[in-house]
Amino acid sequence: MKEPGAQLDGRLAVAEVAGAYLVVREADPADWLVRFEKSPGFPAREWAENMASIYNRRLELGGGPPTPPGTRPPGYHP
Repeated sequence: MKEPGAQLDGRLAVAEVAGAYLVVREADPADWLVRFEKSPGFPAREWAENMASIYNRRLELGGGPPTPPGTRPPGYHP
């Protein structure tokens, strides 16, 4: 198991299966991470594509988590 905050290895992709869109590891599409069920009024494909796109963009920019694990953002107010 990886330490908290560690990124996955490689890019994410979207796969369509009966009844859902899956966010998968590009290198291993059988290893899905998130499942968005198709249902009337819910844009499952858009949610899956957005998740993969944001992750891949951050991966390309070399960005890790915006706030390191164990710390609070400066503007945090409980």
